[in-house]
Amino acid sequence: MLTSLQIENYAIIRSLEIPFRQGLTVITGETGAGKSILMGALSLILGNRADTDVLFDKTRKCIVEATFNVSGLNLQTLFQQYDLDYQDETIIRREINEHGKSRAFINDTPVNLATLKAVASLLVDIHSQHQTLMLQNAGFRLRLIDQFAQNQEVLWQYQQALHEWQTQKAAYETLKQRCAEAALRYDYNCFTIEELEKAQLQPDEQTEIEQRIKELTHAETIKSHLFNATRILSEQEGDNILYMLKSLRQECRALESLGAEYAAFNQRIDGLTAEAQDLSYEMSRKNDAVEVNPELTDQLNERLDLLFSLQNKYHAEDNAALLSLLETLQQEVATYTDEKEKLTEYETLVSQLAENAKTLATQLSASRKAAVPALVKAMEERLQQLGMSGSRFTVNIEEGEELRENGRDTATFLFSANAGVAPADIARIASGGEMSRIMLCLKSIITDSMYLPTIIFDEIDTGISGETASKVGQMMRQLAVKHQVIAITHLPQIAACGGQHLLVYKQTTDNQTFTNIEELDMPGRERMIATMMSGESRTESSILAAREMLKSSQATNNQ
Repeated sequence: MLTSLQIENYAIIRSLEIPFRQGLTVITGETGAGKSILMGALSLILGNRADTDVLFDKTRKCIVEATFNVSGLNLQTLFQQYDLDYQDETIIRREINEHGKSRAFINDTPVNLATLKAVASLLVDIHSQHQTLMLQNAGFRLRLIDQFAQNQEVLWQYQQALHEWQTQKAAYETLKQRCAEAALRYDYNCFTIEELEKAQLQPDEQTEIEQRIKELTHAETIKSHLFNATRILSEQEGDNILYMLKSLRQECRALESLGAEYAAFNQRIDGLTAEAQDLSYEMSRKNDAVEVNPELTDQLNERLDLLFSLQNKYHAEDNAALLSLLETLQQEVATYTDEKEKLTEYETLVSQLAENAKTLATQLSASRKAAVPALVKAMEERLQQLGMSGSRFTVNIEEGEELRENGRDTATFLFSANAGVAPADIARIASGGEMSRIMLCLKSIITDSMYLPTIIFDEIDTGISGETASKVGQMMRQLAVKHQVIAITHLPQIAACGGQHLLVYKQTTDNQTFTNIEELDMPGRERMIATMMSGESRTESSILAAREMLKSSQATNNQ
């Protein structure tokens, strides 16, 4: 249960510390006094977003801190799951600094908003007028039925199966689209691969062919010049470079004995001789290798034409680009072949996942339909308690084909306020007061099937008054036997049912208005309820009526 709520620097709240007790706590106050601000501050504890607009003093941070007694709720495993220190007295704190940055803590351990929501959702449920309007939302109606039927496990299993099916189906559709696009290119790719493979391309082939053609084209000229060059170098002829180098060596050897400097000349001449001999050998070998071959020249030109044709056809700069294209197309064809096989496997998998999700959706639907009679019976009993004895309530569940987040059911709540009138869609025929009572009945039934320690009703008494208001208060009080119930109300009949009464009011100090709160004692409650009954001009008779209302309510409480 919520034991205390501390608020610092939030909206028009400067500083408040609010104690809460077990049972039914009622909160009253004039319109605009700040009751909704209390709910806004508490919503921060539940993980709602906030910004700097909530700061009372823009130079200081806002702090909202709630203390819960969680003993007996068996939350130790949950705390371990989120790596939190478990304490029977658990403190949840939210801070918002002057820059709008928010931080959250559970027992002084920093947590993100997802963790905050996961823990706080097991401690507090806030029901407001807005939730009453949500009765018109199909998803919300299904959630109410699932809570009553305790379908959390099968719903979780279904949603996991649905998510897996949707994920794999999306992957299948993507793969199918890729295969369809690849199929359009497959024949062209295969033709191109065949043509390029048949060409037996080599990376540097073009440069080598061009050089070879140049040699073949000028073969006779090359051989003539090489022959003449070899004659000039050859020592077999009388007038050649090697003969002259031999003569030069003889002359220098005659000087060798005259000094080391002359001996060095001989060493250099020997080097020149060796180089000339090697050059002569290479030129002779090259001359023998060069051939005049017109047929080979034609063959090489044909090969070069083929390379140029392929490069032009496939917009490639050279053979390397053609080979890169070949590798890319081979990989694409191989991938397409593999993915065609995977597509068949995916199709089977997606079909199996769809069947699994449909099976779970059918289980979910069957569980919901099975729970309807008990829900209808409980609802009509509670509606009678609220003075709607002639009313009828029923639930119509239709199972469709489409798999959605909450299954494939559509739930319609049908209602009739008068005997003999056929029930119709609640969203079309129920008044505001009837909607409030219906929602209160639903909440009380569902809460009985859940172990939720604290329920907060935020002004759901719209459109009701008189004896009906008293019965609404009695139902809240019955609910408070097993749960802590906090009700913000404008009705004296409900206020009188509370075991604790908190008054919210505005206070002005130093030209600043801020919200304050106090717990009323019995005389204070009498005066406040009298004011709620007759306005500020309360009379002695209204005070007596308030006293009697409180006495009657307390007597019922003690029964």
